[in-house]
Amino acid sequence: MRLYDVAVTALAIGAPRKWVDNLLSHHEVPDVLIARRGVSRRIPHSALLHLALARDLHVDLGMSVRDALRLAATLLTGRDDAVHESGHLRVTFDRLGLERALQARLREALESAPAPRRGRPPTRPTMR
Repeated sequence: MRLYDVAVTALAIGAPRKWVDNLLSHHEVPDVLIARRGVSRRIPHSALLHLALARDLHVDLGMSVRDALRLAATLLTGRDDAVHESGHLRVTFDRLGLERALQARLREALESAPAPRRGRPPTRPTMR
């Protein structure tokens, strides 16, 4: 299973890196691997799809992040032509279209996002 970092995820879903980082800090997203301090988050494709749909719901429909994450989870656990009904409202989305768009943006993100350096900077040789 391929895992992505926050920078690649942000580029792939069209969100600022800080937005993705804050979302992952304050909300639980299924399948996101969060380790201890100092270890970067690892985001699998299933969570990437969840974040992309939540971002679209947040930006395009003006939903709160919490509500967008909840509705995205409901829609993604449904069948391919997922429908969520609540009272007089009915929400559908094109899962295949979202997956195709995400794959295209992910390819571009992987080409342009360098792997972040972690840990201490390399030591410089001292001049004698």
